[in-house]
Amino acid sequence: MLVWRKIPLISVIIVYSCVGQQNLVTTAVFAFTTVVPCLDQGPIRPSTCCFAKPPPNSLFNLKEIEAFEEQLDQQTAEIDSSTSVEKYNDEFDEDDLHVDTAATGETENVKTFTVPPELNNKRIDAVIAVLEPKMSRSHCGTLVTEGYVHVLDGNHGDKGSVLDRKSAKIKAGTVLRIQFPSEEKPTEIVAQDLPLQILFEDEHMIVLNKAADMVVHPAAGNWDGTVVNALAYYLANQSPFGRGDFVGQDGNINADEAAGIDVDGTDGETVSCRPGIVHRLDKGTTGVLVVAKTKSSLAALSEAFAARRVKKTYLAVTVGNPGKLVKIDKPIGRHPIHRQRMRVVPDPHRKNSSGMAPKDRMRVSEGSPSQTGRRALSFVDTLAFDGKLSVVQVRIETGRTHQIRVHLQDRHTPIYGDDVYGLGDWNKRLYKTHKIERPLLHAYSLEIAHPVTGEPMSFQAPMADDMMQIARNIWPQGNDERPDLFPATTENRKE
Repeated sequence: MLVWRKIPLISVIIVYSCVGQQNLVTTAVFAFTTVVPCLDQGPIRPSTCCFAKPPPNSLFNLKEIEAFEEQLDQQTAEIDSSTSVEKYNDEFDEDDLHVDTAATGETENVKTFTVPPELNNKRIDAVIAVLEPKMSRSHCGTLVTEGYVHVLDGNHGDKGSVLDRKSAKIKAGTVLRIQFPSEEKPTEIVAQDLPLQILFEDEHMIVLNKAADMVVHPAAGNWDGTVVNALAYYLANQSPFGRGDFVGQDGNINADEAAGIDVDGTDGETVSCRPGIVHRLDKGTTGVLVVAKTKSSLAALSEAFAARRVKKTYLAVTVGNPGKLVKIDKPIGRHPIHRQRMRVVPDPHRKNSSGMAPKDRMRVSEGSPSQTGRRALSFVDTLAFDGKLSVVQVRIETGRTHQIRVHLQDRHTPIYGDDVYGLGDWNKRLYKTHKIERPLLHAYSLEIAHPVTGEPMSFQAPMADDMMQIARNIWPQGNDERPDLFPATTENRKE
């Protein structure tokens, strides 16, 4: 039976207008009633309507992904085709450069330069390499990406605005303020007998399941106890496939071995003390880590990561539900105030989208390099949701620093246990109930061609026990629905 049901809709529209010296005019349009037909399925019962944002329904579009990869390849080719620092040094004799070095406010670790006409419109890392010829270009690039280079433009006080993109072009006459960190670093990496979980090894490469709270390579604050320290001992003393090119007979490694190779996941940051390392996982992240054992394998693997011929899939436990088959395509850049953090660069067309307090936003100009970012693309799929927590699978097409953590935070579903981008109350709950103090993020699988034979290879690493327990609580049916994620036993583990 077709009946008519009256549904009251109340709409109040207030229009304000003020023209010249006329008084303020206020117009209000009040309630009205509309009638809609509906199919009577029985007595009319009261119902409750909840209005919410519809769930994301974007699908993984293979053609779109391939087009995006092609675009990134073109951008990379443009950057690589830029003039190298060696060409600058050949073209411009150091004695012929007229470099104005300001003495005001200069200390032993801080210098101020005016870019000469000869270096007009050159990359900032190349410019610094010419101005400081004793420094390698990779070191110059690290100074830029770590926020030690400022442009003195008169609008940001004595320190100037941070310039943190090493590919940025600099105009002649630009005044640069460069801080040179004085922290000492070791010249040799000491071998340490530490447990490793080995998934695969031959004479060319080794694949690990990195443990939680283990840093990949020595760096400030973590000069030992890293994956590199453990590998140095293992390769020199226990490996049945030889120690490779980087490790000496005593197990020690020169800290500058393999310097100049960019590490995937660091946005071009070049660092020392990481021979064989071609990509990096955060300290608290577990999972698949590929390490080259020879120089030729290092070059081949690094090129594969740079060309995006590597497929990386992660698992994470999040607070809230990110949604099914969600594409997150938002640029990521370094936070302009908190330099150790990354963030989604705000959309300039949306008001109050920066995620910063108003007083902090006023300190950063719209044209600052920190306000730009590098494109980052993630595909997120919720596998299970218990009403509070989710087990999600993430595939990333780019390798930006903290990409997954930042993208999920921006979606208001941060990773459980993330003390940088997560929720403090939830992190306290995780520690109180499970004694876990790390982000529950795991590099589950990695697909790559063998660096020598070219054979397609696929590696999967089981989740750590602490994350596995929580994932099982959220997803009791996971053993049946995805047995690959919940193996009954842990295989290929060597300790």
